[in-house]
Amino acid sequence: MRRTVRLVTLPLNRAKRDQIAGLERAYAEAKDRFLVLLAPTSKWRYLANKRGFRDFAKAEGFYPKDMNVHLVDQAAFDAVDTWVRHIESVVATSDLKARISRRFSGERRHYAYSLLKSYADVGSILRGEAPERPKITLSDTERACVCRFLHRRLRDAFEKAGNPRACLIRSLSLDETMYSTWVVEQEQGRPARRQYVEIVGPEKNKRIVLPLAGISRVSGNIRVVMDEGSERAFVHVAYEITPLEKATGPKKALDWGITEVATDEDGARYGEGYGRALQGISDANTGKGRRRGKIWSLTKAEAEPKKARRIAKRNLGTKKQARRREGGQASLRTITGAALKEIVYGEGNHTRARGAVPQHPGERPSLIVHEDLSHLRGKARSKKLSRLASAWMRSELEGRMTVHAYRGCSPTKAVNAAYTSQTCPEPGCGYVSSENRNGDGFHCRNPHWDCGRQGGADQVAAMNLASRASDHEITLFTPHTEVRRILEVKFQRRTESRTGGASVPSGTAGNGVRTRIAEGMATTHGRTPSRPRRHQSDVGGAGNAGADSRSPVHTARTGETQRLESEKKRNA
Repeated sequence: MRRTVRLVTLPLNRAKRDQIAGLERAYAEAKDRFLVLLAPTSKWRYLANKRGFRDFAKAEGFYPKDMNVHLVDQAAFDAVDTWVRHIESVVATSDLKARISRRFSGERRHYAYSLLKSYADVGSILRGEAPERPKITLSDTERACVCRFLHRRLRDAFEKAGNPRACLIRSLSLDETMYSTWVVEQEQGRPARRQYVEIVGPEKNKRIVLPLAGISRVSGNIRVVMDEGSERAFVHVAYEITPLEKATGPKKALDWGITEVATDEDGARYGEGYGRALQGISDANTGKGRRRGKIWSLTKAEAEPKKARRIAKRNLGTKKQARRREGGQASLRTITGAALKEIVYGEGNHTRARGAVPQHPGERPSLIVHEDLSHLRGKARSKKLSRLASAWMRSELEGRMTVHAYRGCSPTKAVNAAYTSQTCPEPGCGYVSSENRNGDGFHCRNPHWDCGRQGGADQVAAMNLASRASDHEITLFTPHTEVRRILEVKFQRRTESRTGGASVPSGTAGNGVRTRIAEGMATTHGRTPSRPRRHQSDVGGAGNAGADSRSPVHTARTGETQRLESEKKRNA
C-alpha cells in the first residue's frame, strides 16, 4: 500500500509560475487526447497494460511532436489510471455488487464477480458479449443471462456518469528521470538546510527549480500541483507503507458516529471532541450562509448596478470561505487521525505510530469490524442532522482507517449495520424494535420476558456488529427488509424454545411475538404503549435504515383496532 504526502514550496516568482502553468496546460491537452482515445470499450484491454497503450498511441501518431516525450508518456499513463479509477467508481456507486449478491448465487454469482475484476471483460459486457471463464462451468445460456443483467446495469451507470475528461489544468505527473532533488547547507539564516526539487521545463535543457519549505524524502513518481492564482506549488510524493508485525490482540468492533469518531463494544469512545468540532463547523456554515443570502438579496434589490457589484465583490467572495472550510476540515482530520491511531495502536498512539515506542502485537486488534458507510445517501429527518451529515468526512474516515489498519497489520471487515442500534445484544434475547432506542440510550422492551438490557445505543450497535462478523445469514449486501425478517425469525425461535416448542398463538405481531396488548394486557414493563415515539435517526449507521417506526406490538394493535372499527361501521 502507498500513501501520498504533500510537500509545499516557498512562494514562487511570476516567471516560474508561468512556466509551470504552460507545462500543466500542455500536459492536460495531451492527457485529454489520450482519455478520448480510451473511450471506446474495445480499447479497455490496454487498461491493464500501460506500456502497451503507450506504444499503441505512439504508433497511431497521437504523440505531439513539440512536447517532451517523457512528459507525454506520463500523460498517457495518467490517462490510463484515470479511466481505471472511473470504472471502479462507476461500479462502486451503482451498487452493482449488492445487486449481484441479491440476484444470483453459486457459480453465477462467482462468474459475475470475476467479470468485474477485468476491465477488458467490463468492456466486452458493454458490447453485448459473454466472456468465458476457464474454471467456471456455466452453460452459454447461463453466462448470457448473467451478462444481460450486467449489461443493463453497467450501460445505465456509464451513461449517467459520462466519460472522464481533463477539465482541470492544475497538475502534471513526473517520473524519476524528469526531476532531481538536493539539499543545500546554509551558513546564514534559518533554517540551516534548504531542499530543492528541479523539474523539466518547457524548453529543452532548461529546468525549473522549486525550493521546498521543509526537508523530506522525495523519490519515485511525483505530482506537481499548482492552482491558478496561487503563489505556491505542491509536490505530492507517494511512499510505500511498511506493515508491522501481525496483530494478535482481541477483536474490536466499531460503531461510527457524529458525536465521537467511534464507540467500541466495551463502551470506550474515541475522538470525543469530534461532535463539538462538527457542530461548530455546521453552525458557522449555517450562519455565514444566511448572512451571505441577505447580502445577495440586497445586490438583487439594489437599483444602482455599480454599488451592487461593489457589494458582491467585497462581501461574496469565496477565498476566505474556502480557507475557513479547509481549516475546519483540518481540525476534523486531526481528531479522526488521533482516534484511529488510538484504536489501532493502543494508548500512547502519537509516539507509537512514529516508532518511538515499540509496537506490541498483542495491543493491536487482530480484526476490526466496522459498519459499512458506502450506502449512506440522501437527507436525514431534520435539517440540523442533514447539515451535520454533510460535514461528516466519511471518505476521510474510511481512508485513514484503511491506512492505519494496514500499517498495524489489523485486517478490517465491513458488515451490515441495519437495526444494530434497535436489536438487543443479549444472546438469549435479540428482540428488535424501534421502541428499544430512545435518543442515545437503549432499553430492551421485550414483551415476553423481562430482559431489561440497558446501555448506550452506540455500544449496543458495536456489540451487534461484532456478532454479525460471523453471521452467515446477514451479509454486507442483505437488504434491510430481509435483515428485519431474519432477526424476527431468530427471535421467534428463542421464544418458542423458552415455551418448550409451543407454537405462537394467533394474536401475534409480524415477528412472531405474542402481543399482550391485543389481549388487553400490559407489558412486562408495566405500561401499555400507545403511539410510537419518533427517534432521532443515527447518521452513524447504527441503523434504523428503512426501519418501520412502529414496533411489532404496535402493528398488531393497530390491525386489531381497525378490524373492530370496521365491524362497528358495518353493524351501524
